[in-house]
Amino acid sequence: MKLDINNIKTLAESLEKNKLSEISVESEGVKVILKKEFAQPSAAVREVTYTQPVYEEALEEAAPALAEEKNEQNYREIVSPMVGTYYSSPAPGADSFISIGQNITEGDTLCIIEAMKLMNEVKSPIKGKLVKILVNNGDIVKKGDKLFLVE
Repeated sequence: MKLDINNIKTLAESLEKNKLSEISVESEGVKVILKKEFAQPSAAVREVTYTQPVYEEALEEAAPALAEEKNEQNYREIVSPMVGTYYSSPAPGADSFISIGQNITEGDTLCIIEAMKLMNEVKSPIKGKLVKILVNNGDIVKKGDKLFLVE
């Protein structure tokens, strides 16, 4: 394979299309490594100041979200033990380790966090019912980031 700009563009498109974080190709003594950088998620804003009047209709629409946020405070959290990339299944296309509504016990594998090309299984430290998954497959997580809510 000859490495020219068109081939590099094709590799970049393949990186996006297949949701890969890195592609490495070597041909005729030339090596190309394409890595996808992930932006760090910004902190959520909890306080909002309105400069326009808030209508009852808008408040009614926001009420379910506010109620859900209050309910989430009653759940126990499972957090990431390390920095890395979150994966919900053992391999691309495989079933997730867990699903919402599933009862989990201590020691159940919940996900994989890839750190420095090592796949680290995250085990449940608690027993309960999984009510929410707070991250998406392929997200970059930091140590202490909330991953799951358990009832």
